Amino acid sequence: MKKAVFLDRDNTLIYDPGYIHEADKVRLLEGVGEGLKLLKDKGFLLIVVSNQSGIGRGYFTEREFWEVNQRLQELLKPFKVQIDDFFFCPHRPDEGCFCRKPNPYLLKEAARKWEVDLSSSYVIGDKDSDVELALKGGCKGGIKVGAPPFDNFLKAVFFILEVEGETLHEDKNEA
Repeated sequence: MKKAVFLDRDNTLIYDPGYIHEADKVRLLEGVGEGLKLLKDKGFLLIVVSNQSGIGRGYFTEREFWEVNQRLQELLKPFKVQIDDFFFCPHRPDEGCFCRKPNPYLLKEAARKWEVDLSSSYVIGDKDSDVELALKGGCKGGIKVGAPPFDNFLKAVFFILEVEGETLHEDKNEA
């Protein structure tokens, strides 16, 4: 069985001013490229699990969602890392679907597809629902980024690698 870090996309990996759907406006957040490369080098699959209610609300199309993902992959190329897969819920919160985070359906679908041991895996996101997803899905841990102590993505990665017993020396310019 493999281990993974399940990633929220918007305001975790890329800046989202609100329902981002224009590929040319995609920007990586601080430390994302470096952090994803560290995780990949330590044997983690990188899988996005994202609520995309903008599709269900009619704000953008599924095609635009995939174009944003493709732009994210392009921005990660200089770091020599790629996201392994993307899973998403297109529904509005009021639709009561089974795939919307923090329900663990998409997490479990990804784990099934990629043969991931959830108990050896983590979730990183910017909302409490991402941490709740980790708990409901039986993951080893869930980390909320965007506020202390994990005010940037790289700090969350260092924490995971520390928990995993990896010894890293933080460069003061990285974290």
